[in-house]
This record gives sequence, C-alpha cells and structure tokens, in this order.
Amino acid sequence: MKHGKMPMNATTLLLGAAAMALAACASIPPARMALPPALTTGVETFSVVGIGGGRSGAFQAGAYSGTFTRSASRLAFFDPLYERRDGRTNFTLRGPQIDGALDVSCRMRQRSVTIRIVSFDPHPMAYACDVSQNGRALPARFEIQAQRRGLGGAMLREERRGEIMFGQGSFSIRSVHDLEGSPMQMATPIGYVVERDGIAIGAVEINGAPQILMRTDVSAEDRTALAVAAMALGLFWDPAESALGREAG
Repeated sequence: MKHGKMPMNATTLLLGAAAMALAACASIPPARMALPPALTTGVETFSVVGIGGGRSGAFQAGAYSGTFTRSASRLAFFDPLYERRDGRTNFTLRGPQIDGALDVSCRMRQRSVTIRIVSFDPHPMAYACDVSQNGRALPARFEIQAQRRGLGGAMLREERRGEIMFGQGSFSIRSVHDLEGSPMQMATPIGYVVERDGIAIGAVEINGAPQILMRTDVSAEDRTALAVAAMALGLFWDPAESALGREAG
C-alpha cells in the first residue's frame, strides 16, 4: 500500500473545516446572568478593566477608579481532611461624590471537614469588608455568607446572602445562578444583585471581566454603596473556584 501526501483539495477542506470550527467557537457569546425585571431598563452598565488575575494593580469602572491588593491561602490537614481557606482584599475607590478616596478592607474565611466521602462546613464561607476614609472608620459595612442547603451540600449550588450598610442606606445582596435565556443554573454564582426593600437597584456580573449595573434613578450615596459592593465582589477570589495549592502548615 502506497503512502503519499494528502491531496491538496483534502488538505484545503480540513483547514477550512478547522477555521470554521474556530470561528464558530469565537462567535459564541459568553454566558450572561439572568437579570430581574427592575434591571432590564433604566440602567447604566460599565465594565471593570484592569483586574485580570493579578494580586495587585489599578482598575477603572466607569467614573470610578482605584487600586487593589489581594491574597489567598489554603491549609489542609489529613485524616480527617480539615481545610482552612483565608483571603484578604484591600482596595481604594475614587469617583463621583467621594471626597478623596474610600479605603475598603475585606477578609474571607472558610473552614471545611471531610470524613471519608462526607463533607461539611463547620464554618461556611464568610466575606466581610470595612470602609474608612482618611484613616477614620465610616458607618459602613459589607458582608456575604454561603447558604448551603440539604445533604451533600458540596454537590448543590452555593448560594450567598448578605447586606451592605452605607451611610443612611441598608441593602440586601443575593447571589445569582440563573443564566440568561437558559434553564441551566450554575453551582457557583455568576453574579450578585443588590436590592433595597426587595427591589433590585444594581448588580455585578462576575463571569469574565466584571460588569456593573446601576439604576439611573438611585441617589448619589446609593451609587457609592453599589460601587463599593460591586468592587468588593468583583475583586473577590472565590474559594469555590480557587485552584490554590496546599500550603504546608
């Protein structure tokens, strides 16, 4: 049996098919989170640029800007497997109606135990931030916590609930797992919605480069609160998606 070069027309067909496959993949839009009705009109949307996967840097988000540092660690012991994850995020925020800059300091903690094939979280993931300005603490606080339900929680979606208090305002935060135009749900959040009195006033989508949404009819103080919450979530290194290696302890 003779072996020779592939005919030119066959080579061309293969190359063409490969190019079409790549083009098709490139044309598939990224999954977007499903939005509540209150955020489908009358909303300003802007991307956060400059974050990437770095531990420090500068970001721009519409009229807001700042710098950030962040770190994460994972410590595991065996028999039974006890795992501890810790993370820190610090950032400054400048923008409209902010005198100078806000300094936001956040910390994440999570503790889990695995005995054979059963896992449980004695201390579910909690992420909290304090806000200061010119060295003085402000009456502001941000916090979210994992809300796993049912047996085998690690196999279920990890919902988060929390709130942000800023100045005279208090807002609830909930994770979003639904995809736009799809019945599928994600196990980990694709974004978060911020609500006041049960009505959505803003959101942050974290699939890829973070996208911030704000209703155009909210007050300047509420916009600042939304910006703080959005950047705290956009910069957050989620332990549910972390690829951190184990550190000796």
